[in-house]
Amino acid sequence: MMEILPEPDSMFWKTARLKTFDNWPFRSSDNCNAELMAAAGFFAVGGREEPDLVQCFICAKQLDGWDAEDDPWTEHARHQSDCSFVMLGKSDESLWTVNDLFDLLKKFIVKECTHELDQSMAVAKRESEELMRKIPQIYMELRKGRKD
Repeated sequence: MMEILPEPDSMFWKTARLKTFDNWPFRSSDNCNAELMAAAGFFAVGGREEPDLVQCFICAKQLDGWDAEDDPWTEHARHQSDCSFVMLGKSDESLWTVNDLFDLLKKFIVKECTHELDQSMAVAKRESEELMRKIPQIYMELRKGRKD
């Protein structure tokens, strides 16, 4: 049977997003804390090099330059007002209706598939460019073989 819902460790779920904030520079008492960031749909992607770089699990918007007093929901809406998660306006997954869940799930799957396709296309482009560079050499070797 095919699983419909993402795995528990998928960024689709707040608990998984929250686990990515190991290097988050703000305290839990700050407005811009890891819990509120995850609730606003963000997961940390910057690591030690850029500890306040986050990305939305739905719209893939990346934001950094956070201040302790920033409100994650407000900033998300200000920078990506057409994000389906922002437009839903429900940070608590237990408040999602079945329709909410499946609407977000559709957007999430499309984003994930688009990302995978983009990566595959980049690999195909690199490989085809490499093969194109080899064509003159192959041609010369074939011509040389005919002259012998």
